[in-house]
Amino acid sequence: VLSKTRVIDNLAEHPRLLGLLDRLFLPNYLLSQSQLINIHPGEAPQALHFDDAFYRIPRPRPPLGFATVWAIDDFTAENGATNIVRGSHAWGAEKLPTREDAIPAIMPAGSVVAFLGTTWHGGGHNKSSEARFAVTHQYCEVYMRQQENYLLELSKSTVRALSPQMQALVGYSIHPPFMGMVDGRHPLKTLQD
Repeated sequence: VLSKTRVIDNLAEHPRLLGLLDRLFLPNYLLSQSQLINIHPGEAPQALHFDDAFYRIPRPRPPLGFATVWAIDDFTAENGATNIVRGSHAWGAEKLPTREDAIPAIMPAGSVVAFLGTTWHGGGHNKSSEARFAVTHQYCEVYMRQQENYLLELSKSTVRALSPQMQALVGYSIHPPFMGMVDGRHPLKTLQD
């Protein structure tokens, strides 16, 4: 039986997802953040936003982040499916979305919706009597700062237990020629200390 943590890691390093990221970003892109999202009955819709807004580079611009939302429960219009504003990834700063621009990502449990960090979106209004659960992973270009500081958050023993791919995603990697080094060495060397 896989632990819950391992299942969440498996979603973060899903081969099809990483294949897409390999085409979108430079090698050694990073996992920026992982979250569990539970939208309770009656919860109001989340404000529309784009995930890489904290990178203060004017729009329109290439995405510096990428997000996935994995449906643990079915996503329906009634239980707060994530609302996506199609085409908004290319908008400039002068154009702002309205609730009417957004469409719900209706999908069965086990599905994933993936979008560029410049895409406007937001959690929906849960009008049902059940909670709606999801796992989200966000990624960023290798030269951008991660939202979560995994190098401080995860103990060395935890990192040692991760797959090599997850070790690289949380920052135990080098972007040539030397970005990410620790005392002039590859960060994986610190796991041997």
